[in-house]
Amino acid sequence: MCGTSTGGGEGRPAEEIHTAAKDNLRLRANTKPVARHGRIRAVTFDLWNTIYSADDGSLDPVRPRRREAMRSLLVLHGVTPSEDELRQAYGASFDAYLAAWQAGRHYGAREQVLFFLQWFGIDQSTADEKAILQTAREIEDAGLAAQLKPLPGVRETVEKLASTGYKLGVISDTSLTPGRVLRIFLENDGLLPCFSALSFSDEIGYPKPDPRIFLLTLDTLGAAPHEALHIGDTPRTDIAGAKALGMVAVRCAAVMDQCEPPEADFVIRDHRELMALLDRLD
Repeated sequence: MCGTSTGGGEGRPAEEIHTAAKDNLRLRANTKPVARHGRIRAVTFDLWNTIYSADDGSLDPVRPRRREAMRSLLVLHGVTPSEDELRQAYGASFDAYLAAWQAGRHYGAREQVLFFLQWFGIDQSTADEKAILQTAREIEDAGLAAQLKPLPGVRETVEKLASTGYKLGVISDTSLTPGRVLRIFLENDGLLPCFSALSFSDEIGYPKPDPRIFLLTLDTLGAAPHEALHIGDTPRTDIAGAKALGMVAVRCAAVMDQCEPPEADFVIRDHRELMALLDRLD
């Protein structure tokens, strides 16, 4: 079953989750050979639906906190929305995020706050700037309530790759949950020390497939594109961005199988397939 990604892990509709079979790992390559000129030295990972799932209900505790933060800001400015009005605005803000993400623009907590003000007819020029900043921070920090757990095989694979000598990085689009919050999850799960480079779109300034976010990461890792492999779930951003630079592009179908183009060099459903894939490429 094919699904469609909605970017940086915020408010995605639920999709059928494909659980990787531990005892029947499958590796699928397309019919074209992978153009490569050197041994793979670096592996970069997307975060949402690659390291952590965004579609398993783990973000359910987050959204009510964000709506309540927005309600408090609106009340401060003389607007008391009903729950239905708040949900409608929240849904519309998600559509605005999708449009920005697909256009290659970052859309974070501040952008959502400004969207809500406009939606409810509040002039930004007269709004309390301190309250705007505080609300944006509350929306970001609400992400800490997420019940994220690494996908099956992530922890052991990342640790094995790092101990084997591969340089590892994260290249992730973000929206309402910024890089500073995502680092906390990686640290709590013992994964942070394994990564030598962390590139989040809210910090870098541009999302995938912009080549700069890939190249900055590879520069930090000390690897050229032809010496690197990128794994992610979204063809439009992860696969297109990696292939445009000559990286080996691996699509992760552990959560959902997104079949739209461009086609990845390889598709995996469990991270434990990565070691066999790297052995195959050597």
